[in-house]
Amino acid sequence: MQGAFFDSILKQEFGVPVHTYGRYMVGGGSVNQAYKLVTERGTFFVKLNHESGLHRIFEKEIHGLKELERAGELEVAKPVGSGVFNKTNYLIEEWIEQGPADQNFWEEFGFKLAKLHKHSNTYFGFAEDNFIGTLPQINSRSSSWSEFFIHNRLEPLVRSAANRILIDAPHLKKFNEYLKIAESVFPVESPALLHGDLWTGNLLRNDQGEPVLIDPAVYYGHREMDLAMTFFVGNFPEPFYSAYVQEFPLAEDWKYRMDFGLMYYQLVHLHLYGHSYLNQIYANLNRWT
Repeated sequence: MQGAFFDSILKQEFGVPVHTYGRYMVGGGSVNQAYKLVTERGTFFVKLNHESGLHRIFEKEIHGLKELERAGELEVAKPVGSGVFNKTNYLIEEWIEQGPADQNFWEEFGFKLAKLHKHSNTYFGFAEDNFIGTLPQINSRSSSWSEFFIHNRLEPLVRSAANRILIDAPHLKKFNEYLKIAESVFPVESPALLHGDLWTGNLLRNDQGEPVLIDPAVYYGHREMDLAMTFFVGNFPEPFYSAYVQEFPLAEDWKYRMDFGLMYYQLVHLHLYGHSYLNQIYANLNRWT
């Protein structure tokens, strides 16, 4: 990517020319390119992609970051802006200079996540639909978690998997029983402010060794959803869970029903990355049906 492009998007966001001292390519995931920009206005993280319509993902990411920031419990990547320039979608955030993890990093994160989850709302859902990865995420409001979970999370992805022939007929049939169980398996709780895509890749530490959240898929939901995701790509360390439970106790059997939260993330990854996630989905179904 040429320097003139970065000069243009910085001017588009700040309204005046911004001198850039250096730009460095960094990891951006499977869809995006990412850069570190060192400028006279500060150092920024820039994500780019060239897919038509994907600028909306960056807009929704900013809205989610602002919702988490308003809660004031955890540091988040500070958004600068997003837009489209020369058919390239961009997102600009303040650069997070990472430092070594404090020895109490995981306890601190568990405590602060529990505090975040105490921020509630009158409904499950969010003010708008958004994305998890590049997959649309429906956030239509509901007063019932079971209704929200079935109609906005599991059913749309099961229906889509059937249409795309991603899941075989016998296991699609099992979903009828699985969805009935999912309607009543969660304990009744108030809606909690969720990160929505809480795995280690979306958790950084700043130069003070403090936890910082990035790339959210924010909504108000059952807090066990965030905790289930922490088991999807390798468990978080035990001190995280201990600190969380000390601040905001969970029902003793929360791990027993973790499959249901995980099923959403397994279906998401099936749609994004293909059949390699089928074994997890089938094992989940077979344990409950």
